[in-house]
Amino acid sequence: MATARIIPDGRCEVLSDLYLTLWKQLDLISRENKWLEIGAADPDELKNRAETILKECCPGPVSELTSVIYKDFEKTQAFIEGASEIEGTTLDVFKDYLRDHALRYAQLSSGEE
Repeated sequence: MATARIIPDGRCEVLSDLYLTLWKQLDLISRENKWLEIGAADPDELKNRAETILKECCPGPVSELTSVIYKDFEKTQAFIEGASEIEGTTLDVFKDYLRDHALRYAQLSSGEE
């Protein structure tokens, strides 16, 4: 699959963690939050974790992939700051997008395609 070829070895697990963290951030502000049913999360701690993971998974020059990842991080922060829609995308749709990416990268890291 093309996705696996453009992602450096070992990055899929880190990207899954990043997208799961971004999803958790949005879940905290969502009307139908699911994460808080499992356990409480501190919004500042999640943001710091996302920033740390972002630096870890995108340390080199900006590529098409890292550009998308940074944009996803920025969109997440904009929703947290109160945006109801970004570039025609609503909070619920973007939250599903983050969840799907977290799951896809987890599959890739485990060797599933």
